[in-house]
Amino acid sequence: MFPGKAKMVRNANALLLILAVAPIMYMVTAAPVTFGKGGLASDTSIVPVLFFAFVVVSLVNIGTMVFFQTSKSIMSERGRSDPVGRTYLIMSTGAILAEAHAIYGLVLTLLSGSIFYAIGFSLVAWACLWWVRDKFKMSLGKLPNA
Repeated sequence: MFPGKAKMVRNANALLLILAVAPIMYMVTAAPVTFGKGGLASDTSIVPVLFFAFVVVSLVNIGTMVFFQTSKSIMSERGRSDPVGRTYLIMSTGAILAEAHAIYGLVLTLLSGSIFYAIGFSLVAWACLWWVRDKFKMSLGKLPNA
């Protein structure tokens, strides 16, 4: 096995697990604040505007994530000297970008009082994390077994 590959896989799996559980924690945190009460926003007319803005930013995040996960030129120089580190950095960048969706849902939930924003954006975050995980597994298969 390539030096450091096993440790990198453990770290990557731990990161993916933490980022997959985080949206659940966001919803658990938001539930007592939102159920039975309105949101924290004094003017709820801002929520649709923020929702639209977060949808646009989410699409940009997804595009950036796809670019990082599929581009051969991203950190290509590092790939020659440290392919394990490059694989981990690309995976972790994609995972962090995926997690941002759940944060957007949390913000909208806290402001609006509706847990449906957190649920919807968390589903997007989980789908993105799953995709990043699959791309990571494919990248692992391409690493040399020296």
